[in-house]
Amino acid sequence: MKSPLLLKFAIVFSLISFLVCGLTYQLIKKRLGLSPRGNRALFSFLMFSAVMMIVGPILYRVYSVSADSGADLLFQWAQFSLLGWVGSCFLVFLFMEILQLGSKTFDPKKRIFLTEGVARTLLAGTTLSSLAGLVEAKAGPSITPVEIRLETLPPAFHGLTIAQISDVHVGPLIHENYLNQVVDQVMSLNADLIFITGDLVDGTVDQLKEQVSPLKRLRAKEGVYFCTGNHEYYSGAKEWITHLESIGIHVFQNSHLILKRTTATGVDSLLIAGVHDHHADRYEASHRSDPRKAAETTDPVNCKILLAHNPFSIEGAVDAGFHLQLSGHTHAGQFYPYSFIVKAALKYSEGLYRVNSQTQLYVNRGTGYWGPPNRLGKRSEVTKITLLSAALT
Repeated sequence: MKSPLLLKFAIVFSLISFLVCGLTYQLIKKRLGLSPRGNRALFSFLMFSAVMMIVGPILYRVYSVSADSGADLLFQWAQFSLLGWVGSCFLVFLFMEILQLGSKTFDPKKRIFLTEGVARTLLAGTTLSSLAGLVEAKAGPSITPVEIRLETLPPAFHGLTIAQISDVHVGPLIHENYLNQVVDQVMSLNADLIFITGDLVDGTVDQLKEQVSPLKRLRAKEGVYFCTGNHEYYSGAKEWITHLESIGIHVFQNSHLILKRTTATGVDSLLIAGVHDHHADRYEASHRSDPRKAAETTDPVNCKILLAHNPFSIEGAVDAGFHLQLSGHTHAGQFYPYSFIVKAALKYSEGLYRVNSQTQLYVNRGTGYWGPPNRLGKRSEVTKITLLSAALT
């Protein structure tokens, strides 16, 4: 991450961390009725949490700490776990405040959900749910089978299989062992194509070269392909593109390839393309995402598929004439209660969507996790996509 970007990140994240921790303190303090000493202890703990949340990622980026460092790993686990727990507490107790505003004509002391007992229960529940989410995160991804019927898919490609992974986030918490499990799952699918739709890493090539070595085992009949996500641009996107190409993973850069199959009546074709991340030009001016450029060809093609990390790229994909876009980025909110917010805020948060009569979109929930080691209710996934031709179904 370049110095100006790192400084901006540090300032913004510091303000947010202290703000959220401070508000969480006020919300919990109001409900628990602690003694002055208890309030001081609660305040100290939350301010300590804020400092941990700020220092952890900055140290990781500034000093490029090796992923093999046991001390740093422990530090990162502590700060990201606190990030998830504090964030969940903030939302839960903020919801209590909203409930009270909606029932202010009643005596709060007579409302069960506003009692100190319920507040303590919520604290305990948040802690237990964070632990349950940790177990789910550590279990790794499940395989999600998806059938996608495309009106334009030539019959010659009926049954074509794709293994999609996205948002692995190899970095502070996810290392070689986790990625080995993911690669084993992908290879067990024996897919025709393997797609990695961005946010593969959180860290530089020097930091993570050994941790991503399991990717060398990825093999597919029609190839292994990658498009950048936003986190690649925090980690040195150009260096990562070079490294991934060196281990046999083709990186789409507003570019494409065409698969062809000979039939009795001629040659059927399928265009596979990929774009830079939706906001890549904020970090690398030459990396502006351009679906139209990715689709440009003089060859006749029947069907077009786009790899684009961010679902927001779908508007450009539609304009460029793509029939299917494969994305990630959202993590489906990663864990409850944030999943509720993401689903409400985003038009495309997870799963398969028909955007219009021509174009569909599939959003992967994420194969790893970012930040808090928590996937409560939204387990990570390796997607097995089977393409079906409308002419044969």
